[in-house]
Amino acid sequence: MKIKDFLASLFVVMSLFLVACNEENNGNTTPDLPNKPIVILYENDVHCSVEGYPYLVSVRNECLTGTDYVSTVSCGDFASGGLVGAISKGEEIVRIMNYVGYDAVVLGNHELDYGATQMFRLTDSLDAPVLCANLKNVQTEEFPYPAYHIISYGDVDIAYIGFTTTTSGTAASLNDEQGNQLYSFMRENFYVNAQYFIDEARGKGADYVIALSHLGDSQKDIHPNSTGLIANTTGLDAVIDGHDHHVIEEQFINNKEGNPVLLTSSGSNFQYVGKLTIGTNGEIRSSLINIANGDIVPDNNTEQFVNQVKEEVESLGNFVIGHSDVDLTIYDENGKRIVRKQETNIGDFCADAFRIFTGADIALVNGGGIRKNINKGEILFNDLYNVMPFGDMIATGSLTGQQLLDVLEFAVSYLPAEAGVFMQVSGLRFKINPDIPSPAVIDPESEMFSHVGDGERRVSDVEILDKQSGEYKEVDLSHRYTMATLDYLILELGGSGIFKGVEPNPTYWGADIEILRNYLENSLGGTIGAEYSKPQGRIIISNQ
Repeated sequence: MKIKDFLASLFVVMSLFLVACNEENNGNTTPDLPNKPIVILYENDVHCSVEGYPYLVSVRNECLTGTDYVSTVSCGDFASGGLVGAISKGEEIVRIMNYVGYDAVVLGNHELDYGATQMFRLTDSLDAPVLCANLKNVQTEEFPYPAYHIISYGDVDIAYIGFTTTTSGTAASLNDEQGNQLYSFMRENFYVNAQYFIDEARGKGADYVIALSHLGDSQKDIHPNSTGLIANTTGLDAVIDGHDHHVIEEQFINNKEGNPVLLTSSGSNFQYVGKLTIGTNGEIRSSLINIANGDIVPDNNTEQFVNQVKEEVESLGNFVIGHSDVDLTIYDENGKRIVRKQETNIGDFCADAFRIFTGADIALVNGGGIRKNINKGEILFNDLYNVMPFGDMIATGSLTGQQLLDVLEFAVSYLPAEAGVFMQVSGLRFKINPDIPSPAVIDPESEMFSHVGDGERRVSDVEILDKQSGEYKEVDLSHRYTMATLDYLILELGGSGIFKGVEPNPTYWGADIEILRNYLENSLGGTIGAEYSKPQGRIIISNQ
């Protein structure tokens, strides 16, 4: 071979090698390195805790003194869960978020609390791109939200890809007026769909792919979660998670190929501001900034704006309606939330209010709908709003004793884990043995509660309060009982369709907040007394 031919061949080989290396660098293994640190500030499950936004802005301002590359993202559940959201149906929360300035937002399940129409109105009003790779119109096959959004930081491109919990798909607000399903959160092919969009983002030049996830890291055997997202895909560099309200500063989970992927979550209600950093060496790390310890001074302009919004909203309900001699709480003595896994005195109070006002035999209230305490002392109208901030109506229906047993079985199926569908009750009592494997079955296509399978049940000794004698009597499986609950559960089939077999009464009894107020003022004479000092023994968990 002549020397010039050899050199020409060598040139071709080296060119192909360089092309191959360049293609590999655009993959997940050796991404381009930033010339300055990239900082991604995040929050999740704020639930209308608007006092935290000025601290978020202050943290961002501090980060900007060290690098030009700072983004602010949200992992969902911002629109409801407090007074500001409840009164404005999320619109004032969006107004605050637009003032703060976000770069990307993922859809949370509680953005659906005011219905699908209002959800789309809120997300359309957000200045930031709202992401969801797994919400699909089942009739048109279209995705109403973009799956991902790519932001350039100098020569480095980061794709933010959004995922929302598939439990959201149980709300009937995602159906049309005839009850036909309009949208799906794609539980059955969730991970395949996720991989498709991760690959697509990589194909469009993303050097890093970061998931903004509202999945939570638990319930993996029932619904896709954040650890499952990592374990069943490749191409993700980090997952910033929400939904379960867990505090995860920095955890590494192996992906499908055995490579570690960072997982982090900042708790809820601005317990922390999350900070994910991509260093100039390409290393990805995360930390949580405690904004309550006094080290962070809130941004003055943002604080003034938030206070102005709060004053405008809170003035509508800042008046005394009663008094409480005791603390009604969603927590145990250690400050751990228990309203979604066991009986609470505030759950007894709410369920009693709905049962007594409607005259129903029983009342069931999902623990996920009870959000705040009522503290000892004066009770403001706003305090009741904070307890149940979603603006639901109270409706009634009838069900047989056997249907009631099935409902209760599904309500406790997640134990010992928390679940929003766990029921606080009035007019009945029962026992639970969570050591027994749950026989409750979810339909994989509709993602709704299907039935209770064969085998031993967790729920036993169900008794109904007899109105005449005031004594509890064994449930009659063939008798039809009247039940009071939230319209979200019985008419909109929320809570994974837990009441789908219940025969609803189309009459609305009034707003939940107004019925709580009526019960306080009229039935209790304006004072919550010692009868509610502790849970009343309606739900007995046998292993406690």
